[in-house]
Amino acid sequence: MAKTCLGIDLGGTKILAGVMDESGHILEQKEVPTPDTGDAIVEALIRLSQHFSKRYALQAVGVGTPGQVAFPEGIILGCTPNLKDWEKRNLRQALEQSLSLDVIVDNDALVATYAELKMGSGKGFKDFVLLTLGTGLGSGIVSRGQISRGHHDLGIGFGHMIVEARGRHCNCGQQGCLESYVSGVGIQKTYRLKGGALEVSTPMIFQRALAGEPLAMETLDQTWTFLAVGLVNIFNTLAPEVVLLGGGISRQGENVMLAPLRRKVKGIMGMPFRTPESIRLAEFTSQAGMIGAGLMAFEAS
Repeated sequence: MAKTCLGIDLGGTKILAGVMDESGHILEQKEVPTPDTGDAIVEALIRLSQHFSKRYALQAVGVGTPGQVAFPEGIILGCTPNLKDWEKRNLRQALEQSLSLDVIVDNDALVATYAELKMGSGKGFKDFVLLTLGTGLGSGIVSRGQISRGHHDLGIGFGHMIVEARGRHCNCGQQGCLESYVSGVGIQKTYRLKGGALEVSTPMIFQRALAGEPLAMETLDQTWTFLAVGLVNIFNTLAPEVVLLGGGISRQGENVMLAPLRRKVKGIMGMPFRTPESIRLAEFTSQAGMIGAGLMAFEAS
């Protein structure tokens, strides 16, 4: 029987789980809403794993989660403002005890970066950065062909790069973080601060911008301006070969996001050996975390 592993991507609003084979081919996937409490999230992860373990001979389970994760211990250390009661829990231990399977737990942006490195838009590059634009803003770095975790092994948080001094308050406790402006939550806040209705979601803001609504168009223009500032800072400090944009927001694609973003970067950046064409879309968008978690599970099994 072919080997299979389960990859799970835990997001602020949804959990996406999928069974894949060793080549990374997804055999089946399922999506459920993210529960409101930490204990309920653990129960949801167990139920999803049990659902698939009844249908497939799983070798291991990989989970990508927001926050700082002690790796490979699988302990959530902190920085999970979009998930209630999620910090300070040993997720790997909790899942292994319930599932009797090997489990690997890592930061969601790092597992997405791993997917892009092995199978996606990062394949063939030795040095690149991935930004995952979703409910929040995650990031991962590949340096000399390897995932870079920093001296503390917790990963690199470009979402908390300051792009506006004394700017908008961020859930992390700082002011003016990139994530506060360039994320699903940040885009909604920008729209509301400009006078938009509270019930308008981020996907609806994109739809309204495409329909020509001035308020939505102004919101996206401001969003891409802040993202351009962040990208120029990344290029000027790390000098990566490419920066990849993934996550649900990147599904807006070439015309709505990438083209205006490249124009803004070109207007800011002065380094002649770095070009806006070095900004590219990630391969897997919203599936990257699930795929990367599954690939890591294969490596660990």
